[in-house]
Amino acid sequence: MSPVAGQEPRGSWPARVYRHSLTRFLFFSAVGLTFDLTVLALMDALTPLPYQASVTIAFVLTYALNFCLNRWFAFDAAHGHAGGQLGRFLPQVAADYVLVVFGVTLLVELGLPLLPARVLSAATNAVLNYCAYRWWTFRDAGTAGLPADEQVDA
Repeated sequence: MSPVAGQEPRGSWPARVYRHSLTRFLFFSAVGLTFDLTVLALMDALTPLPYQASVTIAFVLTYALNFCLNRWFAFDAAHGHAGGQLGRFLPQVAADYVLVVFGVTLLVELGLPLLPARVLSAATNAVLNYCAYRWWTFRDAGTAGLPADEQVDA
């Protein structure tokens, strides 16, 4: 199949998968979750804080890291206005925080250890976070919300 006049081929499917925001989001989510679990395990082992406080501290540190990694690398949105992105990010994080604390608390109360409870709560929020990052937090007003990896030159 030949490309449309004026458009270059988008590349092989491995290149498209690599460039897609979902692939990069999943990679940086794994980095963030590893960071979160490390902080959480250290706080649980080394401090007398209740697990809700440890989850909160790890969550805040992780989401600061996630905002930067996703903004710069996963969604190629560093060219956008950081204030607007941060303004859209904070309500998303607040909702995510409520879901995480509720999920972790419920699972721990049901007898699941803290770290597996945190992993399960992160997994349930990943889909919501990707959609929010892609179509709201890091959207580019000039491209109708399409991330850089899905923009088509006219």
